[in-house]
Amino acid sequence: MAMETNNIDVLLGKLRDLDQDLRAMATSDLLDTLKKTEGTLAKDEGDRCMKAFVKLLYDSHNHIQNLAMGCLGQAIGMVDSETTKDAVTSICTEIKNRASTESTALSVGLRVMSSKIAENAKNKALLGSLACPIVSVLTDKPSLPADVVTDVFSALSDVLSYAGAQVAADDETVDQIQNVLLEFINHSNMGVRRRATAVLGAFVVHVPGERSEQALETIFQRYEACSQASEKSILLRVLVTIARQCPERVSRLVPAILDREIQTLDEDNHDARTTALLVFETLVCHCTEAMAPWRDKVYEIGVDAIRYDPNGNFEMDDMDTDSEGDDLGDEYEEDIYEDEDDDSWSVRLGGVKLLAALAKSKLYTSAEVVQNIGSVLVTSFKEREDAVRAEVLVTYAGMVDTVQEEAADALQEQTPKVVKSALSAIQNYSRSTETKQLVFAIFSRLVSAKHDILDGSLPEILPLVTSFLEADDTSGVLQSTPSKLVKANLKLEVLDFIHVFVLRSQVTNEAAEFLVAVKGGVKDNLSSKTFQVPSASFNAATGMVALLASDASSSSAEFIGWYEDMARLAASLVGTDDQGTKESAYVFIGAILQTFGDQIKAETREQLLEVLIQLKGGAIDAPVVLGAFAQAVSQPTKLPKESVVAAAPRVLQIVGALLRQGSTAAVVAACLNTVTTLAQYGPEALGRDSDSVLQSIIAVISRAPESPPVSALHAFAAVCPSVSEGTMRSISKGLLQLFSATNVYDGQSADAMSELFYAVGHTFGALVDGWREEIAENWLVTYGHYAKQRKESSNETIQAPFPTAVLTNAAQSINALYTGRYQADAQPWSSDFLSAYIFQAPKSNDAVAKVCLGLRALGYAAADKKVPQNDQLSAQLSTHLQSASDDVRSEAAMALGRYVGCYTDLFPSLFAGATAAGGGDSTYAVSKLQAVKVAVEQIVGVGHDSDMADSIWSMVLNYVQNIQDALPDVLAQTLAVLATTFPIKFVPQLASLIASTTRTSTKAFFITTFRTILADRQLSAECEAKIKQVLTRALSGIADDDVGIRRLSLLALYAIVQGKPGLLEEHVSEIEPSLFQQTIVNESLIRTINMGLIKKRVDDGLDARRCAFQCVHMLVRMLPDAVDGRKVVDSVVRGISDDHDIRLLVLQIIHESVAALTPLYAERLDDIADAIREVQSTKLPKKVVSQEIEKHHAVLKSSVSVLVAFVPVAKSAPMASDKFDSLLAETADPSNTELSGYYKELAE
Repeated sequence: MAMETNNIDVLLGKLRDLDQDLRAMATSDLLDTLKKTEGTLAKDEGDRCMKAFVKLLYDSHNHIQNLAMGCLGQAIGMVDSETTKDAVTSICTEIKNRASTESTALSVGLRVMSSKIAENAKNKALLGSLACPIVSVLTDKPSLPADVVTDVFSALSDVLSYAGAQVAADDETVDQIQNVLLEFINHSNMGVRRRATAVLGAFVVHVPGERSEQALETIFQRYEACSQASEKSILLRVLVTIARQCPERVSRLVPAILDREIQTLDEDNHDARTTALLVFETLVCHCTEAMAPWRDKVYEIGVDAIRYDPNGNFEMDDMDTDSEGDDLGDEYEEDIYEDEDDDSWSVRLGGVKLLAALAKSKLYTSAEVVQNIGSVLVTSFKEREDAVRAEVLVTYAGMVDTVQEEAADALQEQTPKVVKSALSAIQNYSRSTETKQLVFAIFSRLVSAKHDILDGSLPEILPLVTSFLEADDTSGVLQSTPSKLVKANLKLEVLDFIHVFVLRSQVTNEAAEFLVAVKGGVKDNLSSKTFQVPSASFNAATGMVALLASDASSSSAEFIGWYEDMARLAASLVGTDDQGTKESAYVFIGAILQTFGDQIKAETREQLLEVLIQLKGGAIDAPVVLGAFAQAVSQPTKLPKESVVAAAPRVLQIVGALLRQGSTAAVVAACLNTVTTLAQYGPEALGRDSDSVLQSIIAVISRAPESPPVSALHAFAAVCPSVSEGTMRSISKGLLQLFSATNVYDGQSADAMSELFYAVGHTFGALVDGWREEIAENWLVTYGHYAKQRKESSNETIQAPFPTAVLTNAAQSINALYTGRYQADAQPWSSDFLSAYIFQAPKSNDAVAKVCLGLRALGYAAADKKVPQNDQLSAQLSTHLQSASDDVRSEAAMALGRYVGCYTDLFPSLFAGATAAGGGDSTYAVSKLQAVKVAVEQIVGVGHDSDMADSIWSMVLNYVQNIQDALPDVLAQTLAVLATTFPIKFVPQLASLIASTTRTSTKAFFITTFRTILADRQLSAECEAKIKQVLTRALSGIADDDVGIRRLSLLALYAIVQGKPGLLEEHVSEIEPSLFQQTIVNESLIRTINMGLIKKRVDDGLDARRCAFQCVHMLVRMLPDAVDGRKVVDSVVRGISDDHDIRLLVLQIIHESVAALTPLYAERLDDIADAIREVQSTKLPKKVVSQEIEKHHAVLKSSVSVLVAFVPVAKSAPMASDKFDSLLAETADPSNTELSGYYKELAE
């Protein structure tokens, strides 16, 4: 709703009332009104509101001040930018003019407003304009209270972080900000120093240009010259902030920083040592490559730091870890030396974090991480300071997560020491729940890395596990270390460890003893009242059941009793309100019935089945309950068959009802899975319900006929054998009509459809012919609509899409039908059922549709090698290659190619027939070449026939090298199949052919083949490696005499740089000379065409040159470190005055490269200005058409775009360019209407 002006006036008037309660109520009402208001406020209304809110910030009533802050924040976005800026400026002025005691609310209001403005990405211009008034507060009144200064810095941080580029446009403001920040990082108040430090980092990171670099250089110089520890620490933290966000800018400073900070480690100042360790950690994390030479030195520093404990009264390595007994209540920690003034722990904590960074940095191999870093961490498990010990344990667990199976052997070797130290830490610090939790988090990760890694240590671990499982419930939430590593409860951590432990394939003796010992504790915790403990117990128990199922000892009496007890408890807990416990109980019931259903008592078994059948929770619990039932009865199961058959009718009634009522996708999937599982038991289980179940499945399919759930198709196929033929006959027509709308695109759906039709063919042989005709009839209707659309289309470019998905569905369905029937009748596969379609002349639309259906079905059968050799069939396929119908020729080529792929001895004659016409000009020859390609895909791509590949390669080369005319792309695609399948053989040969062939048309063919290979998005590593070896030869055409060859080779280069830049990286320097040569205009390729009174200039080299600039652009983007920057700059200068299309590419190159190549561009500013001026001086002829006028305007605008792109370069250039500055001034001059208009638009 909009704000009512009268109401606003009344409320604003009350804000001036002497009664503070009335003022407070009016302010509160205004805040509520603003929250309910939609849209923006009128200019006058917004001005009055904002002025009133600002005035309330220095009201004498604190509550009113707080309400005013809320009003200011709410009004942002509802008033215009000018009003907002005025409000901020007014706040800043009041902060400067008022007493320090009145400034606090004003500064908080300023912080609220800047934060709100920063939330909207569109407010960057407004936010940038606030920098000047905000920084003026700090320059005009630096003696403000610390909390006010901190708020002002927060506002300035918002401005710099979100509008740094806008701030950079005002040199004076940037100077002020830089000076203020450098002054305040030495402030006497620690909070102010820290905030100023963070803002200075934001300034360097977010404000582009020379000032930012100067600020970084100033910071570094002051750091190098600084002798005072506190100031140096602040400057270091600024560098850390910058390194975390812009590591590339700090990398060059790494050697100097390391040299100095390594010396700091010898000092007694703990703060200085801690800061140095923070610096090392940050550089390892963010400047990893630059830190590589100091890897081992930094490791030693981390080791020394983690062992630094000048006040400790014990040596870690000498500590007794061999205590015996189960007494975990030892009060050892009370005897440990403690000193409230001891802050050496901060150094040790910094050492742990440094080692953690090294572990993640990839500077060491996984095995080295375990052997070096892991061994040091293990000795520190007994660290006396809680926060440091927690960090040590978290770091070790994270290290195990990082290395996992890569260092399994190293972890195995270290595990005994890990267990010994971990158990000692628990014993020494028995009151520390977090230590216990983190130790078990480590154990879980060790077992995940290698399942049997702890088996030898289980006797030592077992007393802890049983003790913790038997103990009273504890919360155990981490206090010292903020980490998602552990759960909220110690028992959860122990139960999770058991769950991970049983995820293994074998039960060793040690593991069996462990399971026997913990099973009681797992069972007892099912009755826990602590959140998640019962469900975690069920999860552990379910894993134990799965593991014990593979072990003979699991049938022992003690486990049978445990199964019985667990099963009864699970049955009693499915009615709990805790959803997690309920779901895990159902899952356990399903697992116990499937694995030990024949060993538990009959009454228990029937009770559990009853629980799964009742579905007390309705549709909400259906996915879990039906999933548990499906698991219980899924083959192989230990449940007696008669129990499953007896339960089936009630389950199917529930399933049918849920399917018919349109349940959620999860419920439908669970129902269909249950049906498919029960169908394994045949008519005995489905019985009289089979027909109704089938109707329910059809109802699911009918709700999404175009893409039915795969599970519905599987369920249909599974139910088929139990359905009567009469039922299937009665639903056939409607069902097939439904399936005719199905579009199968993915492999799973295609397989499921084939499975369905196979089941029908296998079960109902008498229906197969009728179904085939019905499928064909539905296809004819679809093809008829397509043919009509194509005929009526007036656009020759955009044609109606061929219904290939429908044809695929129909052809595969027919094949599956007959495959099922043939196998049921024990008959060999025959294509006779397709003869009626294939052996007819495609003269009408219906005949074309039938021929296409028969050919597609035959092609699929041939791909599966089902089609017997038949000369008459082969001849008919060749006949269809000459059809007048494009659709028939395409399907015939596919079918013939796949047929020949089954019988490779036919390939020579196929190839000879395809090439007999010479050059592939005729439609018939092209269709036959398409068949050749399909055959090669079958023989080589699928069959990997190496001998045939050699033979085919020779045939194609012999043909290609004896043809004078241009060759069809399909032949290049054929060679590409050979090369990608056998790259070691053929890729080098292809590269040599490109380099040595002299005939232009043939060389163009080989380059096209190479480009076809590069277009493959799934090239094997072997193929890419071979391409990399021969790349320079394959791209040698870039320097060819023929401009067409150069263009094709450049297109190949572009494909590599864009899609596979790693192949080119080592060869860039070899490619560069010929590439950059192509960016130069070749005057010999320019000709003039006389068109009556008009002469037209034609540049035959433009396309190749455009390709060259595209390659340069992609090189700058993908391989900036490999390309020669000076050559890039040269090409840019040339390209500015080139064709308009080239200039647009040059503009992209500038944007990609200007940050990295600023110094090189700065050297060429005069040349750049000359080139831009040349473009801007072009004039239109007297007689022009409208298209030429539009292009001229586009040319001028693009020239201004280039000029604007170089403005930051000109500002940062060490020496000014008079030519550039003059051109810039002329372009921006309002008297130059068109150019200045473009400049204003683009500069903004």
